[in-house]
Amino acid sequence: MLLDAPQLAPANQHIILIGLMGCGKTTVGRELSKVSGRSFLDMDAIIEEQIGKPISEIFAEEGEAHFRSLETALLRYLLEECPTSAESCVISTGGGVVMREENRKLLRTLGMVVWLDVDVETLDLRTRRSGNRPLLLTESPRDVLQKLYDLRCPMYYKTSDVVIRSAEMDVTDVLLICRRAAATYFGN
Repeated sequence: MLLDAPQLAPANQHIILIGLMGCGKTTVGRELSKVSGRSFLDMDAIIEEQIGKPISEIFAEEGEAHFRSLETALLRYLLEECPTSAESCVISTGGGVVMREENRKLLRTLGMVVWLDVDVETLDLRTRRSGNRPLLLTESPRDVLQKLYDLRCPMYYKTSDVVIRSAEMDVTDVLLICRRAAATYFGN
């Protein structure tokens, strides 16, 4: 996969955000990159840019399995092909990235994995306004969110180093927890 992303630091030096759609990965990721001095990489945005289509079109034309393959290829690239002499990043993932065992291993190798755990009711409220969530283009998006939550929670838990139950927190509180966890994880 071709990629015009920043050159990354050695494996195990990045902060990776996981969780269901609407949990705040992109919002927290952008803010965390500002306060930590790390670059921000949004995997979904990188895939859209590289493929030249929105994720909703990729899902519609190629299917979810194809999209998950693109995520795996991007994770491999970030881990194996980026030079090891550059900067650490905050990486926001797609919500389903954890469903592949290979991806879970790649994520853990890349660095500290933070699960932004948000309840289904809150996710439903947050995602209702968005029409670009292909898995929620159904008559009962809340039911889909519940099924995804039930299916993915064990994988998020297995993958994460840090779990932040962030539904009732503001971004500042989430950032504080992330920064404290990073200081412990990275030993600085």
